[in-house]
Amino acid sequence: MLVLIFFFIAFFFLVVGALQFLLCVAVPRLRKYALSAAFWWAVWGPCTVGLVSLAGLALVARALTEKDGDAVHIHPHLVTGIAWVYVVLGGLGTAATATSLAWLHQAIVRRFTFTLFRIYATAVAAGIGSVFGWCFSWWTLGEQARYGWAVSLCVMLLLVIVFAVRAYEGAHALRGNAPTNFAWVSRDEFEGT
Repeated sequence: MLVLIFFFIAFFFLVVGALQFLLCVAVPRLRKYALSAAFWWAVWGPCTVGLVSLAGLALVARALTEKDGDAVHIHPHLVTGIAWVYVVLGGLGTAATATSLAWLHQAIVRRFTFTLFRIYATAVAAGIGSVFGWCFSWWTLGEQARYGWAVSLCVMLLLVIVFAVRAYEGAHALRGNAPTNFAWVSRDEFEGT
């Protein structure tokens, strides 16, 4: 059961990242940040799972220490205060981690050759299509539609293919301008010419 909860926490952030990707793609000035913005949200999933795991371990440790007769009891208000500090610091730490990794992602991806970037964008967009495919699949199976598994499989494949093809074709729009400092590839390699 705990594994399913962790899976749904991570999947929730993948869905939010996929929606962020679509929002950035819809606004021309933000297209070059679409992949990194989706990655920013995707980082929140594992970080949140880690924070929840640590909080769970702390609760288990507290329960084990209070089992003994000579355990020191902590005032409930102090526990609540510590919990809120943990949530706030965990959120700030996750935001800092996600921002650092998204910035690094943007810096590295902008230094790929166009061919490599096109392959990368196609693979990531196919993954984003699969996230929406999974959402549709769970909805179809939840409705107990007749042949729901077949319909959901077809829709999943269609979404993966459509997202991948659109990313492959629109790779220039997802890219932005060539970097001017610390460029690893020439401008021709960046542009794909």
